Amino acid sequence: MAKSKTKKVKLSKEEKNELKEQKKIEKKEKKNIKKNSKNKQDYTVLFVLLGILLVCFISIGFLFYKYFYAGTSTSKYGDRLDDIDKYPLSATLKDDISSLYTEESSIEKVTTNVEGRIIYITIDFKESIKVAKAQELAIKSLEKIGEENLKYYEVQYLLEYTGEGENENFPIFGSKNYNSLKVVW
Repeated sequence: MAKSKTKKVKLSKEEKNELKEQKKIEKKEKKNIKKNSKNKQDYTVLFVLLGILLVCFISIGFLFYKYFYAGTSTSKYGDRLDDIDKYPLSATLKDDISSLYTEESSIEKVTTNVEGRIIYITIDFKESIKVAKAQELAIKSLEKIGEENLKYYEVQYLLEYTGEGENENFPIFGSKNYNSLKVVW
């Protein structure tokens, strides 16, 4: 086999300069192509990371909403009051309990408040009274609630004293649980 000989062609100065310019341009284009492909790779990684970050934020937002706000349309008591229709309280319960104490000169005012399954009764005494007598007066209110309702509702008592003299026995707190037969002071 014979080696092919390439003939050297003599180029003029202008042609040599043109070739040099062409090679420079080709080198610049190759550099730009490499640079652009590297930038594209950098942007691709950046977009993938931003996508992952976006998915994380959306997931956290969804879980935050579900945990804190998803069940807010239901009652604040949840399902604890499902049977409350079976144990209706009198519409005039507050007035009935207040009327029990109208003849008592030692009582300033009586406040009754029903929240869920708890009946709060606050009795404000204007005269100094013995603790046993105050507790006895408070327990009278249980008869207005009804024996059947006392098996469902809890009763919380607050006995206060706003008279002019000092009375270190007050305030007195009492509670009757629906499972219990008596008031605990």
